[in-house]
Amino acid sequence: MSGKPGPTIRRWQLGHELAEHRAAARVSAKDAAAEIEVTAGTLSKIEGGRQSIKPMYVKLLAMRYGLSDEKRDELLGLAHEANQPGYWVTYSKLVPDWFRLFLGYEHDASTLQAYESELVPGLLQTPDYIRAILLAGNPTATDEWLANQIELRLLRQQTLIDANPPSFHAVLNEAVLLRLVGGKDVMTAQLRALAKAAEQHTIQVLPFSAGAHPAMTAPFLLLGFDEEPRMNTVYLENGRGSLYLDRKSDLDSYSAKFEQITRLALSPEDSLSHLVSLTRNL
Repeated sequence: MSGKPGPTIRRWQLGHELAEHRAAARVSAKDAAAEIEVTAGTLSKIEGGRQSIKPMYVKLLAMRYGLSDEKRDELLGLAHEANQPGYWVTYSKLVPDWFRLFLGYEHDASTLQAYESELVPGLLQTPDYIRAILLAGNPTATDEWLANQIELRLLRQQTLIDANPPSFHAVLNEAVLLRLVGGKDVMTAQLRALAKAAEQHTIQVLPFSAGAHPAMTAPFLLLGFDEEPRMNTVYLENGRGSLYLDRKSDLDSYSAKFEQITRLALSPEDSLSHLVSLTRNL
């Protein structure tokens, strides 16, 4: 992430501050929603940091909660930063709402810890590999749609080469490397890209010989936020939606799973050697 907290973090901070001030002022969610003429569901999304809020609404709520001018201005500053558009705004029509939220989390995270069982993580995919994955799910896709989706995914990858990139650690099931996505040439190029990425980031291969392991049920991503640790979450995706788990018990459980599979996986050095070997012998 960049040195300055991104809009997703600011939106989360603003929402939670507004919720805390509402509780302190003993204003019900129903009354607060009526104050700014939105539904209770929309207010819940705002307070949960999942939806932006207009500065005028911030002013109205600040008045309703009896906040000082100084606190109101502070909240307005957060609202301004929270409403700054991310790179994904241009592509908003290409992805569902639930995935747009994830793009903001991914961009602003300071640590990313991923376990993948079937495919190369999106942040490490080559353009031809991306195309093959997209066509597998949408065989009749137009060239224009494919080009836009590939462009968006490549823009996501800029996160890893920013001036202040997140710490990225991926554990890949060995099946990810052996599945011939897009044919031999495409997969060879993808393995080479993974080997190059392994020189900059922590990539481990979980070999079949490891046997049963605690992450066999589904892939997952742990997102950490140094600026706002309360945002730390586990991200689960099923292709048609996503789930964020942020309770301490969930974070502890998945952190423990990740730690276990890193111990079962090949070391980063041996993983790199394995990637190089596969590239040569594919």
